[in-house]
Amino acid sequence: MKKSIFLGFACFLIGALTVGVCLTMNFKQVETKVVSVAPQKKECPEKKKKIITGYGYIRGCSTYTLKNKYGAYVKKVYFYSDRPVKKGDCILEYDDFDLRKKIVSQQSSIANTEKELTEAKVQLELTKLDPLPSEYRNISWKIKRAKELLDKTENEWRTYNRLFKSKSVSELDLRSKKQAYLDALAAYEITIHDQETVNRGMRKLKIKAAEQKVSTLETKLAGLEKDLAILEEERKFYKITVPYDGFIVTNSDTPYLWDNAGTSAAVLHRTHRGYYIYSYFEEKDVIHIPNGTQGRFFSNDSGKWYDLISFDVTRSRTATGEKVYHLVKFKVLSPVDKKVTLEGNGVVEVEVK
Repeated sequence: MKKSIFLGFACFLIGALTVGVCLTMNFKQVETKVVSVAPQKKECPEKKKKIITGYGYIRGCSTYTLKNKYGAYVKKVYFYSDRPVKKGDCILEYDDFDLRKKIVSQQSSIANTEKELTEAKVQLELTKLDPLPSEYRNISWKIKRAKELLDKTENEWRTYNRLFKSKSVSELDLRSKKQAYLDALAAYEITIHDQETVNRGMRKLKIKAAEQKVSTLETKLAGLEKDLAILEEERKFYKITVPYDGFIVTNSDTPYLWDNAGTSAAVLHRTHRGYYIYSYFEEKDVIHIPNGTQGRFFSNDSGKWYDLISFDVTRSRTATGEKVYHLVKFKVLSPVDKKVTLEGNGVVEVEVK
């Protein structure tokens, strides 16, 4: 009986110890799991950087568009795109065929007018020496001769009138003498009128008329020469020249190609202050690009990235479809590769914090 109780108690004690050891091992396992999991819960994944992009193209610090004034064919090209030019350089020249025809015609008119003017000056000198026309010259002598003829025909007519009354001459002879008298009377009256005309200043008037003709031709010649000077000045409009130093981008660089008046022949870029990127961004992204924002530009020409910094965000809005874009200007901070062409395009990236 006592052995049975002792064996039972021993079994109970062994079981209790076994359970205790098991519980202790399980607690340690649970505690280890908690410790190993806790750090994973405290870790936070890094936020991805947001980058906004825009389409951009490279330019100088300022640009000047050169347009032709008259429609014409391209005659000769002196500079092509992305070439340095100096102030006054002629980029291209248009054919001024129509203008040259006008100039030749004007020169011919001037030559003819000069000839007329020379003749008029000679005539003026002759007029001063002998101002009266032939019918007015020696008017006193003509009056004397006309008076003598008048007196003679009058006497004959009176004589024949008496003879007619005595029936010594026919009526036909009488009428003939009377008509001769009337003709002589008319001629005498004309010479008297011519003398009155001369006395009223015929000489001065003739000289004045000759002087006026010379003056008129001189005025005409001056006008023709002025018009010729204007035509000659128009030659410059057939040459596209640059107003200041820079790099050129030509739009009309094909000889014998026709350009209408007002065509953009070339764009001059001033690059003495470096290069700039003009880029368009969506309106929702512009608020993230204040002045001084750094970015970078990928050039399709060189295949390289260039550092940028924004300096001007325009307020102008450009709608394309359902989207609205704003122009943002950047200054290029990196040295520009020679492969990069002015107005060449690429992508602008700006990192948004």
